[in-house]
Amino acid sequence: MQENNRDQTVEIDLLKLLGAYLRRWWLIVLCGVLVAAGAYVYSAKFITPMYRAGVTIYVNNSSSGERVDSISSGNLSVSQQLVSTYVNIIKSNTVLEKVIESAHLNCTPEQLRKMMSTEQLAKTEMFKVYITSPDPEQAAYIANAMAEVAPAQIGEFVEGSSTKIIDYAKVPTGRSSPSFRKNTMIGGVVGVALALIYLTLYYLLDVRIKEEADLSAISDYPVLGQIPEFSQLGSRSGKYGYGYGRQSSKKSKKSDEKPKTELQEGGEE
Repeated sequence: MQENNRDQTVEIDLLKLLGAYLRRWWLIVLCGVLVAAGAYVYSAKFITPMYRAGVTIYVNNSSSGERVDSISSGNLSVSQQLVSTYVNIIKSNTVLEKVIESAHLNCTPEQLRKMMSTEQLAKTEMFKVYITSPDPEQAAYIANAMAEVAPAQIGEFVEGSSTKIIDYAKVPTGRSSPSFRKNTMIGGVVGVALALIYLTLYYLLDVRIKEEADLSAISDYPVLGQIPEFSQLGSRSGKYGYGYGRQSSKKSKKSDEKPKTELQEGGEE
């Protein structure tokens, strides 16, 4: 039972795992750089750049042309609540069909709705309507068509209120997506994470016994002795065991040659 429990328990030495990371730091850096470079190339070459243009609309809690002497906090609160209502009206098929007809677009209301996004400005009575398109001029053209059609359509549905256009759309000069910096950073993080996962699995699946502690972890029997490494023997004698044998053989040859020299000298005498 104890052996089964020992086999089923997986212990992770964090210091050894950190050492495994540090020994292969180059692999972590390499994976991070390669994946980050791949993410940058993919974003630059294979993702279509998109451009976003928007108009700013102001919600007024009064009919168009009605004179308002003062604006109370209650009027502002009602106007802020009307923003979500106006946004849903603008996204309706009725308004989008009017925009398509006015701008002579070759698309369906559903396709135009996917190009559109809205945002309330800091919980005020103003909101923006954005149009995203791969063509910057088309994005500004559709957004301005939306600004021309939406106020009149909203006035037909919501009585006692009106809207005004604060800013019309301009042709964007820079892309809204993709973000090269963001995608490159995400790629680098993913590459580093993949390298760490690989090294962690390699550490956990490596069942080789390298130290006395590894042997004690899988067996209750005491360690009686250790076999020294050949490098330790080589460092003491100057060379490894094979070289040591060759030295001894050379010494024996020299000892055999010496008597022969003495015999020749004796013969000459």
